[in-house]
Amino acid sequence: MKETIYTEIICKGFCKYYKEGSEELHCNGYVFLRDNFTLRELKTMIEMLRLKRDIKYKIPERDKGLTSLLCRKCDFFVEGCDYADNQSGPPCGGFLIVNLFAEHLFQP
Repeated sequence: MKETIYTEIICKGFCKYYKEGSEELHCNGYVFLRDNFTLRELKTMIEMLRLKRDIKYKIPERDKGLTSLLCRKCDFFVEGCDYADNQSGPPCGGFLIVNLFAEHLFQP
């Protein structure tokens, strides 16, 4: 089950695919962020990166490591994922946040 505050931040804020009332299933990016970051840490990360709502439609370059870590274990992957399959659509909000944070950490 999703936690309301994490849903507000991750799903409503960054996921193009979010639909009200779909709390039974959640992307693995959501699970990763919820299980590894406190709300304060998550909010700080997002503020630090200055993420905006239009990020929902960003299609980042494919990162096989991150895709394997997050997408292959995702509840939604069973039915297919436009991003993981062929990058024809943006990834979930959780993936976008994790990807941008990783890019920020590993920039030369």
